[in-house]
Amino acid sequence: MNKPLPCWVSLLVLTGCIAGPARLMAQSADTVSVILINGDMREDWPSPGVVAFHREGTSGPLTVNFAVSGDAVAGSDYTLSATGTITIPDGNRETWLEVAPTGARLNPASKNVVVTGQAGTGYVLSSSNGLSSAEITIGAPSPLPNDKAAVRFLLQAAFGPDGNFTNVKEVEKLGYAGWLDAQFAKPVGRMQPYLDQLNAATHGRVYSDAKAIAWWNEVMNHAATADPLRQRVGFALSELFVISDALDELGNEPIGMANYYDMLLNGAFGNYRDLLYNVGMHPAMGVYLSALQNAKGNAAEGIFADENYAREVMQLFSIGIWELNPDGTQTLDGNGQPIPTYDNTTIANMARVMTGFSWGGRQGNDFWWAPENFEAPMRMWDAYHDMDPKTIIAGIQLPARTASNPDVGTAGMADYNAAVDALFNHPNCPPFVCRQLIQKLVTSNPSPAYVQRVANVFINNGSGVRGDMKAVIKAILLDPEARDPAMMSDPVFGKMKEPYLRTANLMTALNARAANGIYELSYLGDIHYQQPLSAPSVFNFYKPQYSPGGAISNAGLVAPEFQILNAVTSLAVPSYHFEALMNGFNRWGSNRRAALVLPDLLPEFELAGDVPALMRRLDLLLTGGTLPNAQHEIIREAVEQLQPGMWQWKEERVRMAIYLIAGAPEYGILR
Repeated sequence: MNKPLPCWVSLLVLTGCIAGPARLMAQSADTVSVILINGDMREDWPSPGVVAFHREGTSGPLTVNFAVSGDAVAGSDYTLSATGTITIPDGNRETWLEVAPTGARLNPASKNVVVTGQAGTGYVLSSSNGLSSAEITIGAPSPLPNDKAAVRFLLQAAFGPDGNFTNVKEVEKLGYAGWLDAQFAKPVGRMQPYLDQLNAATHGRVYSDAKAIAWWNEVMNHAATADPLRQRVGFALSELFVISDALDELGNEPIGMANYYDMLLNGAFGNYRDLLYNVGMHPAMGVYLSALQNAKGNAAEGIFADENYAREVMQLFSIGIWELNPDGTQTLDGNGQPIPTYDNTTIANMARVMTGFSWGGRQGNDFWWAPENFEAPMRMWDAYHDMDPKTIIAGIQLPARTASNPDVGTAGMADYNAAVDALFNHPNCPPFVCRQLIQKLVTSNPSPAYVQRVANVFINNGSGVRGDMKAVIKAILLDPEARDPAMMSDPVFGKMKEPYLRTANLMTALNARAANGIYELSYLGDIHYQQPLSAPSVFNFYKPQYSPGGAISNAGLVAPEFQILNAVTSLAVPSYHFEALMNGFNRWGSNRRAALVLPDLLPEFELAGDVPALMRRLDLLLTGGTLPNAQHEIIREAVEQLQPGMWQWKEERVRMAIYLIAGAPEYGILR
């Protein structure tokens, strides 16, 4: 799929998309165009309206006259970055007039500002239709979000806006909290049913990467029952409670792994205690971290319980390795050093708790020889469980147990439930879990106050319930740090989109789908350096505390997703997107036309003759309207080089615009 880009594309990119030599020549009388960059303003949203004054040449400064009209009142409704005249600097082809809302107008009716070019010295105004004036609308404040706010919210809470802006309109109609409540009521979209159908159709020959197809089928679900919030949270949980097909025993069990993922989806809106319990009981986790058929030790013979799951359930799934304050910062001892939450003795005792599990289900009637069953929770055998007293996390003491007779695992399950309760009720659990969920959904470096506000909701949802995931999700996505548009200008706020999510955002925005209704998008891991359920280790594709060397590390900040950004992925993903715009998002294309997952570019093709309008649509759709003015100019000029009359000029214009915007930092960084 990653073919070299056409030479003309490479040339445009390498030259910064600068126009051809003819446009660089000094002209005695430049033609000046008035171009609308952003015409959608609102009193309670900080981005200004923007009008570009664009000339053909670059030599010398050029002062352009303009007039302002409309029913909005200068000084009362808006302010201007220049009045009467504006100068395009020497060496530049463009400068921008910004129209900023004052924030003072409360009248619910929208008003407009019309900027019109006026005659002057050294230039002539463009005679092209629509390039002599530009109109900006100023909307009044509202408790409901505008387009840009809704797009930003959907990039955090789902997989971005769809190409019809249907989900954007839903958010604008329901409000943030109303949209979340509606999502909580959606039925669960699960992965396993597709694999079960495939298994029946192929007589048991389901290949490992088929689970990636099942994942895409749910994420790109266009039906009214689609549950993007649950799918987005489930993806985050899968990177917290990691299992991976990198382990051969699981790589050969795609249905079992899909069953595990569906368990996370089922629990995404439930209680964290149940998630923690069910993760430890699932045979896929039992295999991955060797808790399954982990029999009690015998010290006299030098045999000890396997410590793998016992260590990771503490380190990664619940409390972390250092004691935390309620705001997620480390608790320090008298010498200013962090305090460990557990030691090797604690790990050994927690490992003893995890002894006695084997295959479950109706045929789970023998510890060693029961048939494999990845769709039923493991069952406990008291005969293979360590019954002696144990001191586990936080010094909690578990008593000696008496085996059940007949052996139904009652004693072992008492230990297991006590350990889950100890972890769930540990003071570290709320800030440890909540900080990571904030990192997955909103920002890599949440303030301690943000972490504590969400952790407080984890502790008590307002009705005395601890661990309520719905309440936690709401607290994360509705927090002032998540919703305040002013945070977009905070240099330490935000996060890099994971490569897989960049592709999911692009496919959603372009309404990509296949004629056969199936998203045959397997084997994308080597392009993105990630794929659900395929992490290289239990530590996920990247660590939550990863900090790239340089300015980020020097500032004491983290940027977890940058751990998988390198010379390969930084080029492979944009190249894949470029090829996908022409030939579909399938890894190697397909010899079956009905199987090609193709973008629907008809709305963009209709705007191909009006590049500024095309740019405005794609800017909102792909970046939430955050593309800088200079980027607008560079990309617009590159796109306009593809002139009418050239072969497939409309298609090439649209693909070039999408490719360049999707490769811009404003698309790759979620703010």
